[in-house]
Amino acid sequence: MRFEIEVEHFNLDDTFIPSFVSSLYQRVGAGHWVKVAGHLGGQLELRQSQPNVLSIRCEAGLTEAALRRRVTLETGLWQGPYERMVGMLPREVQPKVEALAKTYGGVRLPIVPLDFLYMLVVTALSKRANYEPMVLGWCRKIWKRYDGRIDLIAQLKPEELMDIGTSYQVLQLPKTLGSFMGLSENVEGLPRQVLDWAGPPMAPMEEFVLMLPLELARLTLIRCCWGLGPKAVDSLLLSTSKATHIIPCDIHLFSVVKRLGLGGVEGARMPQKTLCSRFVCDKEASKGLNVPMCPRAENCLKVRLSHFGMLGGWVQTLTYLHGRSYCRTKNPRCERCPLREVCKG
Repeated sequence: MRFEIEVEHFNLDDTFIPSFVSSLYQRVGAGHWVKVAGHLGGQLELRQSQPNVLSIRCEAGLTEAALRRRVTLETGLWQGPYERMVGMLPREVQPKVEALAKTYGGVRLPIVPLDFLYMLVVTALSKRANYEPMVLGWCRKIWKRYDGRIDLIAQLKPEELMDIGTSYQVLQLPKTLGSFMGLSENVEGLPRQVLDWAGPPMAPMEEFVLMLPLELARLTLIRCCWGLGPKAVDSLLLSTSKATHIIPCDIHLFSVVKRLGLGGVEGARMPQKTLCSRFVCDKEASKGLNVPMCPRAENCLKVRLSHFGMLGGWVQTLTYLHGRSYCRTKNPRCERCPLREVCKG
């Protein structure tokens, strides 16, 4: 099946490159990506040969309507251009976000809810590792061996993965995946609020967790997934749900935000697993879900950046692209930076 989708303010390359979703695809040329693993792996091809046209080719037996829905999720086209929503932000940060959006135009937030376990693998591997080439290299080997049966990794011994990589990120993968998969049977390991809200899981865990309110899903993953901290879990949810306000926080984000003056981050602290596994930082969620408020919320970087609202994940992606190209933590390329006129330095 072949068809085209009209697009506006969209760049397929800049959308995929900073996203963990790109691990499921192979870039074969400018604006040309082929899915190699996960749902529709080996069957879906995307090409943006013109700025306003996305061409789709797929060999799966889906109806065109079903395939369109899948493609809009996986390309981020399920949400309109974020550039049009910058006016929703506080006035003092609008010019800087507009400058970022002009430099890195057409970025969306792709999600793959049907490939949750794949994204869990990617986020677990990404701990203190460069996405390119390390994480992508590990993923390619894992997808080739376990595509369609990612759950089998939970049953492996670490030494059975040593031909894929000897780094601790690879060797710890069975323990991380096993701790998540085991929640289907070990329901007493789930937060009490999850059982109060949803009861014991009646669906596979990867489906069950995405049925939960976002704050409960985050609480569950941080508390119950061995080896995953707040940044990894936020990256996972940003890649599998429509929670565009999520901002995965790390030192690189802190550095770029501080230099550009995008928020009051002086004195802010990174989200901590010991706190995020017990508390929430949203007052409405705390009241509605009966989860205590974090006692250190006001000093948390995640909370300090909440003024971005539903644009949070998009702004974080733009800062990632900018940090990758110019605003590096060490040896920034200030003299060539296109945002130097709005930067606080």
